[in-house]
Amino acid sequence: MMARRIPDLAAANPVIMGLLEYVLDKRDDQILSGEEKSIAITLGSPKSAPRALRAALTPFTDPAYDDCELWDELVWLSRDYRCFKIKEPARRPSGSAPWQGVRLFFEDSCEAMIREWLDRPRPHRVDPEWQAALTRFATRFENPEAFPPGGLELDAGFDGYEQLLACWARLGEELAHSGGMSWRQLSARCFFGDSKYLDADGHQALARALFPELCERVQERPLLMHLYLPSQSERVVMVENQDSFLMLADCQPKATALVYIEGYRGGAARVRLPGVARFSTLNDIAEPARREFIRWWQGQAEQELPAYFWGDLDYEGMQIAAALRRSFTSLDCWRPGYAPMLERLCSGGGHRPLQAKKNRQRAIESTGCDYADTELIPALWHTGCYVDQESVTPEELHAAAAKVDF
Repeated sequence: MMARRIPDLAAANPVIMGLLEYVLDKRDDQILSGEEKSIAITLGSPKSAPRALRAALTPFTDPAYDDCELWDELVWLSRDYRCFKIKEPARRPSGSAPWQGVRLFFEDSCEAMIREWLDRPRPHRVDPEWQAALTRFATRFENPEAFPPGGLELDAGFDGYEQLLACWARLGEELAHSGGMSWRQLSARCFFGDSKYLDADGHQALARALFPELCERVQERPLLMHLYLPSQSERVVMVENQDSFLMLADCQPKATALVYIEGYRGGAARVRLPGVARFSTLNDIAEPARREFIRWWQGQAEQELPAYFWGDLDYEGMQIAAALRRSFTSLDCWRPGYAPMLERLCSGGGHRPLQAKKNRQRAIESTGCDYADTELIPALWHTGCYVDQESVTPEELHAAAAKVDF
């Protein structure tokens, strides 16, 4: 995304530029001291202003400039870009300029915009305790510079930064003496038995950055999937939830392979790599048919089968569909399964995100599937509700499937 450019009128006004630089200087000092508060400026004689503010106010009294014009442009900036709130003085001496005695209150919501204008990123305040602890542990990481500039937050359950860094440092020790382990095993051994600590947002990426060579020893966990396979498959439908998968399998489709993927969004990018997905079959199938399906799944078959996804009609389901398309590039959302759900959603039969504790799901604008992007996602936007795929009855599913060669 391109940075926002400062308006030419503001860039040519020395009072505006000086005040914006002064405000960011004040804010930077506040950030580094750990105490951010509102910033107010009184416009008066440069001689009586604080030293840091004098340079910004000097053009008001410089005969080379029209002080009224400088002031009018500052008012324009405050009105159109909401950088400052202007408070006129209660009493203005006779003959004083319109800017004299005015009090400006900086709008905090404009800070990011002004930093882009002036190319001044926000400084990072480094906790002295974090810095001291990192200094002691730095040699135990392959790349200690990978830690965020401001340090890590102290997660609940840790007594201090030293204990937190000791856990992160132990990653290297475990990997150095290991013949290979999964992320879950590594996490449990290093973070007080918590096998999911490294699953948290950014934690696994940080581990890779801290130990770029040693993390090559981590063994990716296989993805365990269930499979219903006819003797001859013409298409594949991947199903998010177990009950819906079993309901479809009970239909005993003659030409459609079914895969219960259990919402493997995190592993979608590697799901087709050899050895990553391991299948248990629900029905008795001949070994040649199984081998041929595995060849297709791993992208080694001569003919590519149409692939579909059917899951919950919510943003997480759409996220899974988008993730699967990274491996199955032509994958579409399965219309026979989604059609009754979409009808239920649009007729007021959905549930609010908060009701199902789904209020933290992230909205998605597109999946790459035309059906999802033009019908399913807009319906989620318009209704603000979700529908789980288990709501589809066997009768509804049979009726929808009967319209296609299932």
